[in-house]
Amino acid sequence: MVEPLFSEHRIKAMQPYIQKTVDTLLSAMIEKRQPGRRIDLVQEFALPVPSYIIYTILGVPFEDLEFLTAQNAIRTNGSATAREAASANQWVSLVLSFVLVPQLTELSRDLLDYLAKLVDLRLETPKDDLISKLAVEQLRVGHIQKSDVVAIAFLLLVAGNATMVNMIALVSIRCGILGTQTCDPLLIATRVLSLCSRILISWPS
Repeated sequence: MVEPLFSEHRIKAMQPYIQKTVDTLLSAMIEKRQPGRRIDLVQEFALPVPSYIIYTILGVPFEDLEFLTAQNAIRTNGSATAREAASANQWVSLVLSFVLVPQLTELSRDLLDYLAKLVDLRLETPKDDLISKLAVEQLRVGHIQKSDVVAIAFLLLVAGNATMVNMIALVSIRCGILGTQTCDPLLIATRVLSLCSRILISWPS
């Protein structure tokens, strides 16, 4: 259902937006640079880059980017997040009946509430994004439920996000991207692939 939006052609088409996002965040960090002042690499760069890109794929309005980036489920990793993702489908079905699932944190419930409202919005005004595609092609014709769309969006938001944040931070530091040293693009690609080969998938306990 979602594979076409992650095809090589689609990702290549997003390269200008990805480059613009990276350049904008780096420029903002440079503007904040002052003698004796520390800048949080993860907060200012490594976290927003993958987050903003997946938001665009999902179809999140630009004005909501800061709200979503602050959500606990997106910022954390480990089995707690995996358990929350696994129970997302169940929770959405229950919350529509005004029942809360204790296992989910308050911030995760806020995130799921937001995604449910976004599904409704994209049903009314679809665009060229993943949630619109699921809402129009799958939900509207009865192939899946609204809770399924919310659960898929939730999983895409949290799955691998912490891994990508850590990788971006490590490569940035190793290559000196944010300092005076400039890395050859091929060297950066080699180090990214090296990090990818060492990533272990975290499953819920």
